[in-house]
Amino acid sequence: MTFASIMVSIDLAGDAGARTSIAVHLADALDGRTIGVAAQMPDHVTAQVGPMGASAFLPGLTERAVLEGLARAQDLFRVAVGSRSRVSWRSAVEPGLAFLTDQARAADLIVVGRGDEDGATGCIRPLDPASVVLAAGRPVLVVPPGIDHLELRRPMVAWKDTREARRAVMDALPILRLAGRVDVVAVTPTDQATGAADVAAYLSSHDIDATSSEYLTEGASDAETLLDLASEYASDLIVMGAYGHGRVREMILGGVTRDVLRYSPVCSFLSH
Repeated sequence: MTFASIMVSIDLAGDAGARTSIAVHLADALDGRTIGVAAQMPDHVTAQVGPMGASAFLPGLTERAVLEGLARAQDLFRVAVGSRSRVSWRSAVEPGLAFLTDQARAADLIVVGRGDEDGATGCIRPLDPASVVLAAGRPVLVVPPGIDHLELRRPMVAWKDTREARRAVMDALPILRLAGRVDVVAVTPTDQATGAADVAAYLSSHDIDATSSEYLTEGASDAETLLDLASEYASDLIVMGAYGHGRVREMILGGVTRDVLRYSPVCSFLSH
């Protein structure tokens, strides 16, 4: 198993170049190709006009602005990938999330940003990574602002004995094989077996240097404990299952996954 095709979401919010650099270097290490993707729909804003205050639609983000933004996104991608030949570009005037999830059929891994709007130019907006994780049907690497490389010295597997965590460990094997060492960490509110040792043994059977540890939360939230442990271990990647819950007609991430996505200072690898 490998990542033969890595797809990276390009927006104009300021960190897409660094994110693309991570994607292409990972593709280089795995002898894969890189696909850049961007999409945006024009939108309209509502204004009150006339003496009776009637509503009228005025252009917000025009189609011309979208097309210009997509061209800028493509230029950004081409600069980031340099002279590499195994790259391609896909873009459309369509809703960004829907387009990316459609194109995900061509990828083994999707690389996205955290979704921060800071620095956004108003066109080709960043995607919400939680929505990508829940909708794409592919593992997702989330790159926080300020990160432009992924050395994979010491990834951490945030283990919980669930379907999603098992999926994440298996999906992450191509990346974990590149790592110097992997820490399998289980956080639990009670003193009970978690299966973390079995996961470390499973990784070892794939020629990955892995160890396991179990920790009590001791009053802190699971997410706080995981992020503290990631800092203690000097982890440069957190691998975890993404736990989705149904609420009426929408899907939302569980609290631990959402908080790690929001606050982790290092990249996160998630599967759902």
